[in-house]
Amino acid sequence: MSTNHAGMSRRTFLGLGATAAVAAGAGIAGCAPQDKGASAQAQSAPNPTEYVPPFLEKPPVPENVAEEKDCDVLVIGLGLAGTAAARAAAEAGAKVIGIEKQENVGVVAQAGGFGAVGSSVQKSLGIEWAPKADIVNQLMKDMCYRPNPEFFNYWYDHSGEAFDWFIEGADYELLPTTASNRATDKPNFLRPKCFPPLEGYDYKKEYYPYFHGTIILNPNLRWGTENCRDHAVAAGAELIFGTFAEQLITDESGAVTGAYVHDADGEKYTRINAKAVCLCTGDIGGNPEMRHYYCPQADEFASVYASVDVNGDIANTGDGHRMGIWAGAHMELGPLAPMTHHMGGALGVDAFLQLNMEGNRFMNEDVPGQNIADQLSRQPPSKDPELAALGAKSWQIFDANWKHQLAVQGTGHGFVNYYIPDEEKDQYETVLSGFAQGYTTDEMLESAVTLKADTIEELAEGMGLPVENVKASIERYNELAAKGVDEDFGKVSSRLFPVDTPPFYACRFDSAGMLVLMGGLECDTDLHPLNDAGEPIKGLYVAGNTQGGRYLVEYPVTVGGHSLACALTFGKLAGENAAAGV
Repeated sequence: MSTNHAGMSRRTFLGLGATAAVAAGAGIAGCAPQDKGASAQAQSAPNPTEYVPPFLEKPPVPENVAEEKDCDVLVIGLGLAGTAAARAAAEAGAKVIGIEKQENVGVVAQAGGFGAVGSSVQKSLGIEWAPKADIVNQLMKDMCYRPNPEFFNYWYDHSGEAFDWFIEGADYELLPTTASNRATDKPNFLRPKCFPPLEGYDYKKEYYPYFHGTIILNPNLRWGTENCRDHAVAAGAELIFGTFAEQLITDESGAVTGAYVHDADGEKYTRINAKAVCLCTGDIGGNPEMRHYYCPQADEFASVYASVDVNGDIANTGDGHRMGIWAGAHMELGPLAPMTHHMGGALGVDAFLQLNMEGNRFMNEDVPGQNIADQLSRQPPSKDPELAALGAKSWQIFDANWKHQLAVQGTGHGFVNYYIPDEEKDQYETVLSGFAQGYTTDEMLESAVTLKADTIEELAEGMGLPVENVKASIERYNELAAKGVDEDFGKVSSRLFPVDTPPFYACRFDSAGMLVLMGGLECDTDLHPLNDAGEPIKGLYVAGNTQGGRYLVEYPVTVGGHSLACALTFGKLAGENAAAGV
């Protein structure tokens, strides 16, 4: 045998949130006999819905304002959405100021996929998306019908033109397929994801369908965002980095008229007066108090967001959410949606047998990594303290026949579908040298697999699982594979392979990390945050991960790069609306 060494969250009152706590209390009261004395005592107790957590306490208006600036549109946050907003507003003729607490435009280094629909780039490659109704309805089903479908309709209709606008004037190479090698030495290149689709793949037959068409910026989205930044500056926008927004300014009517910002030391304040303000400050995943208050189920996930401000602190701390709330807006009703991209093991998240840390099968394995992460949350921790500390939750098991089983696996985020023999590796140099996007080799598998053994007993011992449980689980799985029917969890028969040919492989699946936490300020389709009466707050707009209405319950991976495409599309719209006063 060879080895590569490569519970439930707290449920405090704060974590449940005031509304949930009140609802829970009402349910208990409805089932219990009522006592007049107890009722009177309850009526005199503080109203929990009036509780304000410390992070929502508005700071005082700064007294030491050293400078004052005026503009038409102020954009707070210059990530993807904010840079698009600044550019769009400036190109519409508005005087624009944009501020960012990072030293340059804020991007997530791991990100680059854009689920844009109908761009000229896609059309030139022959990419055709599925019909709008199919995709929008699937996105809504993925998220329990909680988001606003009008946002997804707008995304489908306008994201392609937004993407063309985003990369306009940039110098890049366009690869015709996912696996194509680069033909130039240009550092920046575009390539389609999972294209062309697997032969015979039919999204209508999939439990979790994947819609093909995503375009990836390589090495990541920074060059596209910097291209957009340069267009904004060329159009007259003043972009100020290393500067922190603290609070919005409102007039007597409640309209937003600007913001107070300060330098990295928090000593020099500037008042920026504006006719409109766009909040594009990202998510709340890097703020443990906000994350726990609004989404306690996300506590189990370690944040893997790596972008920092000029002081070296994590950047996604919900600044815009808090500023908006202080100005009269409110968070959308949850559940919020953690983006937990589990990427699986040596063969990604392919639908091979999964055993938990007790050696038992526990799921239909034919689901993407986002959803595998959810199911892993329900599994018992390892009894091995070291593995428990690593967050080990399950093992993916397959045998020597894996090379012949890849082509019928699911496709999309985290899946591996192509085996490349050594003699053909030079034909796939570009895809294999980067983020492999579904391709693997013998060397890649051997370096990434956790365990390899000649017998099931050896494999079980190496995993530290009860040998008899593992043997029984595999025997049952092989029995189902022979029948061609998964009577236990309903996996499709085409991905039900026996584990019976040595050598046997095991890949450990640990708890997933969380990239960002989706959930924002409730807003209308013009991107105005709404006050508690449901009325739009004049002068205020929201986009990117500060925008509500897009992702709830679960982040969907049926469209690769949907988040970036929405951030771009609605960032552009926010800038246009802010400039026009819509």
